[in-house]
Amino acid sequence: MMITIVRPQFHQARGDQKEAEMRISQAEDSIKAAYLSLLEAERSGGDISELVQLLNNALEYHSKSNEELYLGKYDMAEDLANKTVEASNTILEADVTIKVVAEHIEEVRFRNQLVMSLSIVCLIMFFGFLFWRKFKGYYITRMMGYKPGAVNHES
Repeated sequence: MMITIVRPQFHQARGDQKEAEMRISQAEDSIKAAYLSLLEAERSGGDISELVQLLNNALEYHSKSNEELYLGKYDMAEDLANKTVEASNTILEADVTIKVVAEHIEEVRFRNQLVMSLSIVCLIMFFGFLFWRKFKGYYITRMMGYKPGAVNHES
């Protein structure tokens, strides 16, 4: 007669289940943080296409970890939850870089617009002055009936 002890294995499995559930919960939190970070990066004008693919991979890992948890494969569920957290952390790290680059691009864009605006104002003033000199001479010679050599330019 052979006696097998099932109870210690059951408690061990319960412990693994709780650990896997806790890790999956952490993975959900990291996915939420990564998603919010991507939204902020997109608002700042960064290119997030590659990071969206990483987020999709993290969501796929998370889905598979939930399946494995449901099937009772707690170690596999925990491993997939760890992959989810790693992918989310990669997104968060890359997101910081994207935000810095987007802010730099925005600063450069502002400076360029400022320089172009000032240049256009200077050109308008320069050509306006040239036009006024030409128009003033025409006005004095044609409208007032003066000859070009006899005009006294006091003003």
